[in-house]
Amino acid sequence: MTPPRGPRRPSPRPLRLTPRGWTVGVVAVVTLVGGPVLGQRDILRIGVLLAVLLGVGASAALRSRSSLTLESRSKVGFVEAGNPARVRLSVRGTGRTTGARLLVEDDVPLALGGTPRLPVPTLADGEVLDLDHTLRSDVRGSFPIGPAVLRARDVLGLTESSQVLGDPVVIDVLPRVHELTELTLGDLGGSRGSSASASATTSPDDASIREYRVGDDLRRVHWRSTARRGQVMVRSDEHPGRPDVLLLLDDRLSGHRGAGAASSLEWAVSAAASAAVHLHRRGHHVQLLHGGQVEPVRELDETSAVRSLLRSLSRLTPGPPDSLSRSVAALGRADSTLLVAVLGDVDVEDVRPLMSARPLGAPALALLLRTREWDPAHRRGGTPPAPDADPERGLQRAQLVLARAGWRTATASPTDALPDVWARLARVGARAPVAAPDVRDALG
Repeated sequence: MTPPRGPRRPSPRPLRLTPRGWTVGVVAVVTLVGGPVLGQRDILRIGVLLAVLLGVGASAALRSRSSLTLESRSKVGFVEAGNPARVRLSVRGTGRTTGARLLVEDDVPLALGGTPRLPVPTLADGEVLDLDHTLRSDVRGSFPIGPAVLRARDVLGLTESSQVLGDPVVIDVLPRVHELTELTLGDLGGSRGSSASASATTSPDDASIREYRVGDDLRRVHWRSTARRGQVMVRSDEHPGRPDVLLLLDDRLSGHRGAGAASSLEWAVSAAASAAVHLHRRGHHVQLLHGGQVEPVRELDETSAVRSLLRSLSRLTPGPPDSLSRSVAALGRADSTLLVAVLGDVDVEDVRPLMSARPLGAPALALLLRTREWDPAHRRGGTPPAPDADPERGLQRAQLVLARAGWRTATASPTDALPDVWARLARVGARAPVAAPDVRDALG
């Protein structure tokens, strides 16, 4: 979700007249032409003086546009929605200033606070100055920042010259992450139990060996176990009590209501991000499934992997009507021992395939959104739908079908706080919440 940047400023130009400069220029032309016509030398002298001022100002602005170079830009790759982030620009003086007033602008979209105007004093040759400004957004998305532009204006403010400093960069505004209550597999009745019980009942050798699957690297074959069991066994990277988690997100445009940051889709994205960070901090390996595809893990460690997942969520856009069905089909081929689904507007037919997608004994959680309550017409008290067409009844039936299939379910509306919904979903009652999962701490 990337909101529009808003109106862009004119591209940097080597030299232009300011509004004051245009006024002076027009007066100069009129006096230079009218003075001789009227035979008034004093008027002609005024015109010459104004023209000289414009020329001197233009010369000073042109010379000063090369008085700075961009030394470095702080690498702010991401920021959590609602939290500020500081950007630092380091500029170096070249000693070519001629008394003009210097200003550095960093091209920032309105969603991140708008373009800052940073005045720069005169710098000696080789002198470095750090310029800081703050970004803040309440809307997730991927935003281009920059390039920085140096604007040099003569002391009278008649002319201005500008020059681009550096290249633009992209900053991801990650979804808002909420504090969630503790969750263990033992609470959900999974076949592996909680982390502690799994570790206690599984030997180190058995925990690191599993059956060969198509696509496994043959260099990981464990020949001793293969000979003992009579089937090909491979060394596994999975740790006991640290199951893979597959996070299914319903991203259909038709499955959500509302617009912008107040939509049900944004609530669902924040829920998925919070669950991912919460489970990652407890040693789980989390993968995201949406649009019929599992987000590939391109990172070397779990910390960078969850960072990649959150960035994928920050760039997520609404999917087509068949997005959920394709994701469920992919879910049937996925290998995971904990399923978490965040669903929008669904009925029995939408969730029926999920009944067979859950591996035997694997815990599964489904968070279903009452998307109708995000509809602006519903909030204004519009006419209620007919009983046989009420989407709430379809949602209740879908929830009942999932519950009978062994899924742990909970519903959410716009007025519900995500931590409260998660507590109902995990059924941990009065268990004390864990420390707030600050995204920067979680991501290292």
